[in-house]
Amino acid sequence: MKNNKQISSISKNYAKALVETSKEANISDAIKKDLCNVLEVMKSSEDLTVVLENSSVSISKKIEILGEIFSDKISSQVLNLLKILTEKNRLTEIENIYNSYCEMLDNLSNKKNVTIISSIDLDESTKNNIVSRLEKKLNCEVISSWETDQSIIAGLVFKFGDYVIDTSLNTKLKNLSKNILR
Repeated sequence: MKNNKQISSISKNYAKALVETSKEANISDAIKKDLCNVLEVMKSSEDLTVVLENSSVSISKKIEILGEIFSDKISSQVLNLLKILTEKNRLTEIENIYNSYCEMLDNLSNKKNVTIISSIDLDESTKNNIVSRLEKKLNCEVISSWETDQSIIAGLVFKFGDYVIDTSLNTKLKNLSKNILR
């Protein structure tokens, strides 16, 4: 399966339909778990990926294979999604659909996944303070993941959704350099 960093509008549309369906049936978490299981199986089986991406294998055979693998392991909603994606030759979008689905669920529950990058490892107290301040600024619950990157020199970089807030010294120096050269 291909891993596209940018989620297409097609993937977002499928995820949105899945969110609406899951909200109506009150099974959002179950569908999230099912999508995750499907991704794990597809990523762990190179043979399955080869068969599903092979244009000489008929669509009906692909659907049959998916049914044999998943029919008693996932919800009918996710199984139907797999059938539709197979028929439309968009099964490679499943990871983007999953990512978009998770993001939409988080938005509905007022949560944001934020990657926070610092130049050094920070202690837990400092991390908690940063997350607390960020939650107040964004007015939502922040689910943080932390990374270190010495090239930013100092400051922090926050990444969430389509947004990047870069307060790093490296970026400030680059911007200063650009302004001087104008």
